[in-house]
Amino acid sequence: MSKQKSRRQRPQLARYPSIEGPDIDVIDQPCIAFHKYDGSNLQFRWTQKEGWCQCATRKRTINEGNPLFGGAISMFQSKYADQILAGIRKYKEYRNTKSLVAFCEFYGEHTFSGLHRDGEEKDLKLFEILIPEQGFVLPLHFEQHFGHLDIAEVIYKGSLTKEFMQNVYHGNYPVKEGAVAKGVTTTRRRKGKTDQDVWMVKIKTKTWLDELARRAGESADLKQELEENLKQQNALFERTELL
Repeated sequence: MSKQKSRRQRPQLARYPSIEGPDIDVIDQPCIAFHKYDGSNLQFRWTQKEGWCQCATRKRTINEGNPLFGGAISMFQSKYADQILAGIRKYKEYRNTKSLVAFCEFYGEHTFSGLHRDGEEKDLKLFEILIPEQGFVLPLHFEQHFGHLDIAEVIYKGSLTKEFMQNVYHGNYPVKEGAVAKGVTTTRRRKGKTDQDVWMVKIKTKTWLDELARRAGESADLKQELEENLKQQNALFERTELL
C-alpha cells in the first residue's frame, strides 16, 4: 500500500453496519446467503487519486508493521487489489467510481470470536465491497462480478424462510459461526428512477453460540459478545418462531 496520510489528513474509517436480527418485512424475501467466517473485520480503501491507501480494523488504521494484522496487507495485495479494480473497470454498474472500500475477514483455523491463535496460518476472505457514492455492491452483482475471486462462499439462494434459518441454526449447512443472508429493497422515486438498498440478516449456529457461552467467563469482551449475540438471535428466533 502507498504511504498512509498523516493523522490529520487521514479519511474516516468506513463503518460496517452491525447486523441485527431481521426485520419481519424481509422474511420470505429473495436472498443470497454467504458463509460467515469467524475472524477480524478488515477494510482496505482505494481512491482514484491515491490507489490502495489505507488498511484498518473496525477501530483503527494499521500498517505492515502491525504484529497481528500486518501480514494481511501483502495478502490483500496479491489476492485482491488488482483483481477488484479489474472488475470495477469491466462492468457498467461501477462507472465513475472514484473510491471504494473492500471488506475482508482475517482468520485462522482456530480463530474464535475474533480471537486469534499465535503462530497459526491466517487467511483473508473478501465478503463485501462498498462504493461510497452508490452503497454496497448488490449481493447478486457481488457474486457475478467478483465470484471468480476468493469471496465468502454462497451457501444458499432462495427466499429467507424460517426453514432456512432454522437449518443454519441447527448446523445443517457447512458453516462454523453461521451465515449472512443479503437481499435488496427497491424504492421507487420520481421519473421512474429507483433506489436499491442492501439488507442483511445474521444467523448464528447453535454450536457456535454454545461455545461462546462456554467461554464467556474468560473475559469481559467474550461476555459482552455473548450478551449481544443472544439478544440479536433471540429476537430473530422469537419473531420467526424458529425454536
